[in-house]
Parts: sequence; structure tokens; C-alpha cells
Amino acid sequence: MKNWMSGIRGVILIIVLWVVGWGLGFGGIMELVDPDGKIQDVWPTLLAVPGFIGGILFAALLLVAERGRSFDEVPLARFALWGGAVGLVLGVLTVPAEVGDVSPGAVGMIGIGAVLGVVAGFGSGVFCRLVTRRRNTTAA
Repeated sequence: MKNWMSGIRGVILIIVLWVVGWGLGFGGIMELVDPDGKIQDVWPTLLAVPGFIGGILFAALLLVAERGRSFDEVPLARFALWGGAVGLVLGVLTVPAEVGDVSPGAVGMIGIGAVLGVVAGFGSGVFCRLVTRRRNTTAA
């Protein structure tokens, strides 16, 4: 019962968690910021895509960097660190593919991606711990 939060089940859980977190969590916040759709019309759908890509990258990074541990054994600080790294990658992916583009918009997008990645990574760690704690108390 101890290893249920590792392997393919853990990876699928992390990916779904990132899709829901980015889509409904961050997308829901943006719906409150932009209720009339002046910037973008459907924020949850738009932010679910980087959530899916980020979830895959985050789960792969956890599998490689935290080899031998189940996801509920990884310290929360490292969850946040790996989430920030994935957020940086997502931020860089949003920058137009023009050589030498260091506009404030590009730097801002990388920063936003990093901050959202840290929040998503930390939230993933907290979720894994809560689910494991609940599962262990109901199994006992």
C-alpha cells in the first residue's frame, strides 16, 4: 500500500492535478480578472494546455530527480523547486521564437510561468501528502 503514489498511477495523478489546477485554478482566477473576455474568452481551456504539458514535464522530472521515492516522500521545498523549473520552461515556450527577443513581455511571461510553476509544484506536494494521509487513516 505504501507505493501507490509512485509509478504510472502517480504520474497520471500528477498530470490530472496540473491540468485541473492550471485550467480551473489559474483559469478561474483569470476569469475573475477578465470577466468580460477582453483579453481572452475562455481562460480555463486556454490554461489547461500548459497545465497538461507542465504536468507531463513535472511528473517526468520527479521520476528522474526523485528516483526511489514515492511522490508523498519528496520534501515540499523540492516539489516547489521542480515546479519552478517546469514553470520556467513553460514561460520560455510562450516567448516567440525570435532570436534575441528579451522584451519585457518575454521576461514577464517567464516570471509568471515560474511563479505559477512554484505554486503548482507546491500544491502537488501538499495534495500528495493529504491523499496519502487520508488513505493511510482509512486503511488502518
